[in-house]
Amino acid sequence: MAGYQRWPRIGLLAAGLLLLAGAGAGRADEPKKASPLRESLLKLNGATTEDTQTAKLRELLKDKEKAKKAVAEAVKMMKEAKEDEKPFNYNGTAILARTALILRETAAAERFYEHQVELATKLKSGPKILAAYEGLIDLNWDAKRYAEVVEVCEKLVDMKGPMEVENAKPFIIERLVQAKAKQGKIDEALTMTKGLLELTNDAWYFLQLKGWVQREGGKIDDAITTYADVLEKIDADKNLKGDAKGRIKDRVQYTLSGLYVEKKDVENGAKQLQELIKRNPDSATYKNDLGFIWSDNDLNLEESEKLIKEALELDVKEKKKLKEEGKIDEVKENAAYLDSLGWVLFKQKKYKEALEPLKKASLDEDDGAHLEIWDHLADCYMALGDKKNAIAAWEKALKMDDISKRDGERRRKVSEKLKKARTESSKD
Repeated sequence: MAGYQRWPRIGLLAAGLLLLAGAGAGRADEPKKASPLRESLLKLNGATTEDTQTAKLRELLKDKEKAKKAVAEAVKMMKEAKEDEKPFNYNGTAILARTALILRETAAAERFYEHQVELATKLKSGPKILAAYEGLIDLNWDAKRYAEVVEVCEKLVDMKGPMEVENAKPFIIERLVQAKAKQGKIDEALTMTKGLLELTNDAWYFLQLKGWVQREGGKIDDAITTYADVLEKIDADKNLKGDAKGRIKDRVQYTLSGLYVEKKDVENGAKQLQELIKRNPDSATYKNDLGFIWSDNDLNLEESEKLIKEALELDVKEKKKLKEEGKIDEVKENAAYLDSLGWVLFKQKKYKEALEPLKKASLDEDDGAHLEIWDHLADCYMALGDKKNAIAAWEKALKMDDISKRDGERRRKVSEKLKKARTESSKD
């Protein structure tokens, strides 16, 4: 499965949610006889630095079932407390909000982010106000509640100060434009983007946004032209130097590869990725995507298999390094890359060999819940003559959310394959 199908989020700020400092809005008195779980939750209030907050977040998420119980208990504590005696200060609230967001506990995350906004507003801290509101925006975006994203962004745009909020407004408007586009209001989004470009003298950063909106509106040729213009502007930008310029250009060219593939221009899509690999030989992402694009179109299958296996090796190597540095807790193979490996083996009619990586990809709790992965698994079962498991896999596939516009067309095809398999199975 190619990563280009999942559009990368354009962040509002350089700082993330966990860059929180200070003691927060004050800590309420702890209950005299708090349970061990409640005591551990209240200790989140004392995480005043980025490192301690990251450590607390990782500790919570090591066991997801326990983390869900902890979030539920924290919500209960919030409900039990009087309005002016909430148990969590800014730091504790931010950690709990982020935990709930990662666990997809939407209602709990919303409660904590709203409380985080209240606390940040009382503190009159620009960075904390932005972090809290960004959390709300991300929450609503992930839940596809684009009207709520618009509402939160407009509230920030209308806000008078602090300075950090004022400085961030162009990027808040960027997110507002994206939400409008997701609502199908393409013309309105393009008009707003035009305003941003006029204010910034056609800055390449906001020209990217124009391309993003065009892509969202299905104007693929226009988007390709726009992103090509972005590359030219980046080249001409004397303020961008060395590695920074290279990384930005790579990101834009990666976007172009996805656009060409959407246009069914596999040759140019592959060309972009080949150039990226030449400049970034240790990039697992680029190697996986090129291998997947070729194999999905029955091209260069042996070379595709080699690229995808290299991508898996590079990814595991990088994760081992991150684990040694204490930045992640476990090393596991990338579900999308496993899916790519299974698919290229399937395309070579190595069905038994393909089944293992496809099953492994589908069982990934975090990244295996994807319609395309389960569709590939079902195709493999069907090729092996296992109609029962193929039907079960297609049924599971149809329960997955669409991640890209391409998934809508795939969903239709999966429904057709499932119907045919059920009919054939009933005759056996």
